[in-house]
Amino acid sequence: MSQANVHIEDLKEKDVVAHDEYAPDHVVHQENMAYLAEAILAEEQEHMGVWEALKRYPQATFWSFMVSFCIIMEAYDNALIGNFMAQPAFQKHFGVPVGDGTYQIETKWQGALNNASTIGAFIGILICGYVQPIFGYKKAILGSLAAMIGLIFIPFFAETLPVLLVGQLLCGLPWGFYNALAQAYGSEIAPLPLRGLFTMYNQSCWCTGQFITAGILYGFRNGTTKWAYKIPFAIQWVWPVPLIAILAFAPESPWWLVRKGRLEEAEKTIMRLEGRSKRDPANVVAMIKRTIEIEAKVVEGASYKEIFTGVHLKRTIVACFMFAAQNWSGLLVGNNATYFFTVAGMDPNNAFALSLGNTAIQWIAVTAAFWAITRIGRRTLYLWGVGFQATMLLLIGIVAVASKSSTAFWIQATFLILVFASYGFTIGPVTFSIVAEVSSVKLRAQTCAMARAGYYVAAVASGYVSSYSLNPLAWDLKGKAAFIWFGTAILVFVFTFFLVPETKDRSYRELDVLYHRGVPARKFKSTIIEKDEDE
Repeated sequence: MSQANVHIEDLKEKDVVAHDEYAPDHVVHQENMAYLAEAILAEEQEHMGVWEALKRYPQATFWSFMVSFCIIMEAYDNALIGNFMAQPAFQKHFGVPVGDGTYQIETKWQGALNNASTIGAFIGILICGYVQPIFGYKKAILGSLAAMIGLIFIPFFAETLPVLLVGQLLCGLPWGFYNALAQAYGSEIAPLPLRGLFTMYNQSCWCTGQFITAGILYGFRNGTTKWAYKIPFAIQWVWPVPLIAILAFAPESPWWLVRKGRLEEAEKTIMRLEGRSKRDPANVVAMIKRTIEIEAKVVEGASYKEIFTGVHLKRTIVACFMFAAQNWSGLLVGNNATYFFTVAGMDPNNAFALSLGNTAIQWIAVTAAFWAITRIGRRTLYLWGVGFQATMLLLIGIVAVASKSSTAFWIQATFLILVFASYGFTIGPVTFSIVAEVSSVKLRAQTCAMARAGYYVAAVASGYVSSYSLNPLAWDLKGKAAFIWFGTAILVFVFTFFLVPETKDRSYRELDVLYHRGVPARKFKSTIIEKDEDE
């Protein structure tokens, strides 16, 4: 007797009712019972240890990591422009003299340059929400990588601020695609034990990109010619070509294939992704269909309109806030660490060296988070992280008010490094996992896209605040700017406590049921969901 048949008998004994919209009065047919048993069996087989899952799903791990490499490009340039503001060669070419023999980028241009790629990514991510459902993840990723190769020429050859601004804006378009697709793709090809690891790997790639930026800028910190900033721009060409060559062989998401009705192709993809797994691909397809059918009861299509209707509105709000909150918990100060250190009075050489060490520490913290997220849970890590960072930001502001000595600068730098380390261990990686998991399967691409768009809107507004608060030609708050982000971090803590659920060890079906029931976020972890429950 097959495993499916054994489960059918078990289901009969428990008088399980499988709802079939085509059967009169929800009559349970043998075919429907077998389908339900296969779906339950595949879901049960996803519960295993992390190391066991890594051994069984090496192909899924490889392709998720490859797609996430696209994030390195965005992180690289995102940190590049912000730290160029502290590079003497860039300041002299694009800035104005400030009277002491040095140069500064005008505040209006600093804010515009810092936010140009963010605005471009916002537009790109909205376009992605329409493109991905039609063409799938693979074609959308390859197309955005191809576009990136041509767009890099604009900032590389830019000699004026307007041209550089346009270049940054257009380069942001494919970055929007990377952010929406890498996260959603990783969550869809991952088995349950690896879902958090695959999605939070995006943060590891983000740290890698920032670390590369810090290292390259440290090497060019004393450059006096235009090549001191042009070569860092040119290094962006290192990524797209090899990634296109590799990802041309990547499998499409089986969830997307099932949504398109391409079930045989989905089974072949599952066999390819799962490798050494003992699951029957047909059972996995049944599990995917079951989850999609549960959502189809309340979702008519996969569009931006749907994510703002019914129970999905709450899920969208949580996802959008999670990404937006990254800007309100100390990230912006950390991303502009080099500039923050220089305007606080630190020597540029020390500032660039400290920024390099800062990103290295965060990378180590993200690596440690891979262990923590499998044991502690998403919600708990996030709350501890934002609480700790709020405390550090408050201390930075207090020290800045109390003293302007060199010792005070180093104390502020130490607290800022702790903010960055905490972000890498908690808020940064956990955000990617929460956003991917709170969104419904059918609307995941649209929800992730809208959530990332929320991040960009918050980043633009917060970026202007950050630029004006630090720039000596504007508010010139120096370390006292941390008070602003202390206040926003407190708001993030309150929102997370009341509205962000614990998603660890919950299948997508279970999360759907919890949201449809209206279970409070604080009770997601303790609420019991039966294996045969669909609503």
